[in-house]
Amino acid sequence: MKTWFLITVAGLALLTSACSPMFLLSKAGSEKRGRFLGSKTTYEMLCESGDLLKVLEATHFSEEMKETFYRSNCSAERSTDKVKQIYTSMSPEQRKDIRTAFKKNGYLINSGNC
Repeated sequence: MKTWFLITVAGLALLTSACSPMFLLSKAGSEKRGRFLGSKTTYEMLCESGDLLKVLEATHFSEEMKETFYRSNCSAERSTDKVKQIYTSMSPEQRKDIRTAFKKNGYLINSGNC
């Protein structure tokens, strides 16, 4: 019994301390809240509105990286896995850059230091 309790506590500690490689974002003043970048539900919020283009223009990314990031989110070939792959491959400076660009464009960001 004591062993199962310790295993459960250790498991919960791991789950609560784990952090996502993606950040949670929402548009200030919008009812669409709490979407992970790269999820299918962000298409309307970021792509149809044109907001992702504005966000990417506010970054210091190379044109190639901007195009890849946009295509992975907003094209017919969009892929949640590809967006996650791109985001996790970014340097800490690039992650900070895109978080700052989202904030400048009216998005609320909830991100850990992963």
